[in-house]
Amino acid sequence: MKSYIENDKIILELEGRIDSMNASAVEKEIFDIIGDYDGRTPEFNAAKLDYISSAGLRVLMKVCKKYKEKLKVSEASPAVYDIFETTGFNSFMDVKKRLREISVEGCDVIGEGGNGIVYRLNPETIVKVYYGERNSIEKIKRSQEATRDAFLHGVPTTIAFDMVKVGDSYGVVYEMINAKSLVEEINEHPDKLDFYGNMIADTLIKMHSTEFKKGDLPDSKANCRNDIDATVEAGYFTKEEADRVYKLLDDIPERCSFVHQDFHPGNMMLQDGEIVLIDVDDSGIGHPIFDLSAMYLVYVVAAKSGWTKKHQGLGGKEFLRLWDIIVKKYFGTEDPDKLKEIDRILDGYTKIKYIRSLATSPRVPKILRGPLVKSAKKKFFKTIDTLHPIP
Repeated sequence: MKSYIENDKIILELEGRIDSMNASAVEKEIFDIIGDYDGRTPEFNAAKLDYISSAGLRVLMKVCKKYKEKLKVSEASPAVYDIFETTGFNSFMDVKKRLREISVEGCDVIGEGGNGIVYRLNPETIVKVYYGERNSIEKIKRSQEATRDAFLHGVPTTIAFDMVKVGDSYGVVYEMINAKSLVEEINEHPDKLDFYGNMIADTLIKMHSTEFKKGDLPDSKANCRNDIDATVEAGYFTKEEADRVYKLLDDIPERCSFVHQDFHPGNMMLQDGEIVLIDVDDSGIGHPIFDLSAMYLVYVVAAKSGWTKKHQGLGGKEFLRLWDIIVKKYFGTEDPDKLKEIDRILDGYTKIKYIRSLATSPRVPKILRGPLVKSAKKKFFKTIDTLHPIP
């Protein structure tokens, strides 16, 4: 039996058949190996395991009893996974089924964002393939679960099927029948930009009217706190400055509204006249200000910095026009002074994430990092005491 160390765990590779004929020998081999690595918790890789009988399961039960915890079994084939599930063993062992492997070669790209690329597999399904270096399997699984929870609460999301392996990366397959990306729709019908902007605003209003129970999804305020923490750790907020920013965050009222936090046309599909979300990776619950400020960062700040179509499929001109439509519909006003004040406030809250990006992003040249952060902080702290959450 092969074994190796990974993340301070001893991994044992189960293989072939484990039944009454060889269970005793397998048991001895397992306990010999874990005895050599006393203090390390064992995990089992079942990628090469073809079959396990009740005798084999009793061997694993003995190992669980020794460690008095729920041990992991990974890469189980569908047939082997069914044995664990049918016998009830997956109630006290953490059994993971081997992921189905697919190829996206020749598939059309229908969307691209900060976490991955969306491909159309066939007329009925799409797959979001995550950038491996930024997304762990655990994070992708949480995204799949968030999509399910959002769908069950009435948020217009796709139905998430299963996780899959795509080359060296991982993805999630979604149902998507007769749908096109909103970016495609806008590019094909630029004369309907106002119509699509109003659709986005209506969807945003619907999302923020959807209430969850506290704890059902991640806390958006906690995510924002992480941005502040990262800036502090990078050495770009003094303690006094950090305390002021933490207070600004703490003063935001607690809400349990659905908050997407990456709400742009590249993450939307148009299906039967309705916008459907294909990316809820960063979603959570909280005050709408977290969504609105994140949108402002894309639709306004990035758009004004020279955003080109190669980034999100739309240019800065289109994003700025969409923002003008969305903010007027969302807040129910066309008063120039009110709209100017809304933008001022959202721009202020945007600075929390913007400064964190300048302070920590590897894409910012070191020679420019200090001056850029200093300039952004000067503007931020000049207005911080006048900011308040809206709506």
